[in-house]
Amino acid sequence: MGASSMPSSSEPLTFFHLPRELRDTIYHYYLFEPEGYHYHLDSGKLRTKDNRSIDLNLMYTCSAIAAETHHLPFRCNILHFSTSEYPSQYERATAERFDHLLKYIREGKKRTLDTIKYPPLAHYRTPSIDAELTLRYPQLAPVLHLPNHMRRGYTHLCEPARSDSSTYGEPDSLFSAFQDNMIHLLSETPGFRGDVVNFLDTEFASHVHVNGQLDMSEELRDFRAAFKADRIEGDKQTGRNYASHVRSVLSMSHPQPWTIPSIDEMSRLHASACQSDGQFETWGQDYDGVVDRIRWRFSAAAATIRFFQSISKAACLGLNKVVLHENRISVAASESHALGLIPFCQDNPQLHIERRIGVWGVLMSQEASWFRLLGCQRAEQLVEHTGLEENDMQERQSLCCSLGITNVICRWITEASALFTNGMPARSFSLVFDGDPSPTQSSDLFEIIKEDAAWQVAEARWYADRSIDRTIDISTRPSIYRSKVFPAIIDEIVEGKSFISCNFPTGTPFNPQPVLNITRTISYGPERARRPQHERDLDIAWLRQRRFMQFNLSPPLPPLSELFLHDLIPEEQSINA
Repeated sequence: MGASSMPSSSEPLTFFHLPRELRDTIYHYYLFEPEGYHYHLDSGKLRTKDNRSIDLNLMYTCSAIAAETHHLPFRCNILHFSTSEYPSQYERATAERFDHLLKYIREGKKRTLDTIKYPPLAHYRTPSIDAELTLRYPQLAPVLHLPNHMRRGYTHLCEPARSDSSTYGEPDSLFSAFQDNMIHLLSETPGFRGDVVNFLDTEFASHVHVNGQLDMSEELRDFRAAFKADRIEGDKQTGRNYASHVRSVLSMSHPQPWTIPSIDEMSRLHASACQSDGQFETWGQDYDGVVDRIRWRFSAAAATIRFFQSISKAACLGLNKVVLHENRISVAASESHALGLIPFCQDNPQLHIERRIGVWGVLMSQEASWFRLLGCQRAEQLVEHTGLEENDMQERQSLCCSLGITNVICRWITEASALFTNGMPARSFSLVFDGDPSPTQSSDLFEIIKEDAAWQVAEARWYADRSIDRTIDISTRPSIYRSKVFPAIIDEIVEGKSFISCNFPTGTPFNPQPVLNITRTISYGPERARRPQHERDLDIAWLRQRRFMQFNLSPPLPPLSELFLHDLIPEEQSINA
């Protein structure tokens, strides 16, 4: 009974005699949860914030009410998804194995593309392939025209010349898609995959060392000559290892990074990798004793996509507001996971997704945890330029985290900005940097971000004033360069004009003039150790200024050295598990 009508004097008054507007108000009152619905990864279900089952009994009283309340729970409530960790150690291992697999695939793609710099395989890269890639990825067209130097390490098609630089100012996800497409185009030529594997298996060592095609110092050449036989034998084994790796990556399916595989799905992926590469299990395991203690988590975005895929398309169309709480570090390059949400937002123009990134639980924890796990070689290298005391561990950690935090935030900003060019509707997505539980210290941290934006503006102005076209050689940039969109987005955040915002004060717009006064004294210099002298001078000037922008945390935040501890399982629990 859809429409309401007043009963005759002899008829009893029923619920359906109430006007539809009043019935809808009753439905909303009954179904509304002030704190919204919260997703639990282990059960795959929504519950209330205090973990109660959602009461939908009214909807089941009769078919008429069921029809009137169809998908109304989603329209009435905000859905919340958080960074998710399985409760058991066995299930948590799925996240670790998946992260390991994606890194293995990424490295295998790089090794595949690196082979085409060698003469036996160079003919596979044709002008038509470069033209197709230029058409699909105009942002990366300059990369295709860089000289393909034969040097130790990967070529520019695999990664930028400097490992600490971004992917030529573009999102990592875009550069990864560029590599995938290039491998696909190369593979369309019969014999490519087999020739790559055969080259690594049989000819790699001779092309690396015997032909002397690498750019190396005279001292290093003498060293290699003295131990040539042993090294060539070692490189033969390296080539065989690479061949197994590449064969495995080229033959297996590549899951999307926002996938949350089941234990069975992960077992099949794992078995596929092991079948082609017997060393897959041990590949990349450099941190014995630490990896087993990491709390491997899936991103809130990945959990959201999994839930959306589990419900009907009609139910997805009933969604209204979804909040993603990225409050802990998660696996599989989580900055890019919102790409998987685009189809759902395209189908439902009413859906708005707000992704909240914890400044301390994600951004700073990521930087602090890698400092602790891997050591801080950066600080040791900076002592002579900054006057940093070698034995001051706290100051070293503070400096390193302040140097790295902008890179971390920039990855989130760059990936989020790319969503709209990939089809995300303009009003369907927003990103919030969440400074809780210390908004004041978050504001202090943001001052460092603004300072780095000013340095990038100054770098661009330095080159422009000297009429130097940086698109000619984009293989190296000073450390002060982050990404193309970084300074403009920071300006928009401060002015409140961006889809990205902060829940803490961001102060006034950055002023590049003080930095310009510093960089004005730097002169154009010749190349030295594969980097122009002026680029080194720009970096050193930035480092010297950064010495005065370190920070130490105060309550309610823990000390910087302990910030990452919530990402580790206590050692005693790890031993007993």
